[in-house]
Amino acid sequence: MSGNVLSIADRQPEDVQRRAVAAVSLQRWREIEHARVVKKGGVPVQTDQGSDLPASLDAWYRSQPVKPGRISPRLTLTDDEKRAYGLPKSARLIALRGLGDEVDHWSVAVFPVMGGYVVGVKAPAGGGGVGVFWRLSHKASDYARRLSVEHGMLIRERYA
Repeated sequence: MSGNVLSIADRQPEDVQRRAVAAVSLQRWREIEHARVVKKGGVPVQTDQGSDLPASLDAWYRSQPVKPGRISPRLTLTDDEKRAYGLPKSARLIALRGLGDEVDHWSVAVFPVMGGYVVGVKAPAGGGGVGVFWRLSHKASDYARRLSVEHGMLIRERYA
């Protein structure tokens, strides 16, 4: 008499197996990343580091103090702040004041500039805003879609 012994995982539908593999892979990646951070800095990263940050990058920009003698706030983020807002470590911020035509409503704006694209939330009537510089068009497009969904605004593209 012969028989096959099937594990519980083999009896599950394929989509359940795929989700389980993805969850295990994510957990392994988190453990490796945690070990790397502890080895590099000696202190584990807290999961709620960005809890005191404003909800969006535009809100962060508008909450920055303007130093005396300057006309706009600082445009630098720490690596932890970039990670909290879902930006790559190489992300550069650019002020949207003076880019494109002024509009009478809030919108997600995409501006082609030398060497890439600037994507951000543009305020009406000269209010400016902050954008992120992207070299690749598909990453700029993905970020514009993400901002559009997060803020519930239309995407306004300007091509030179």
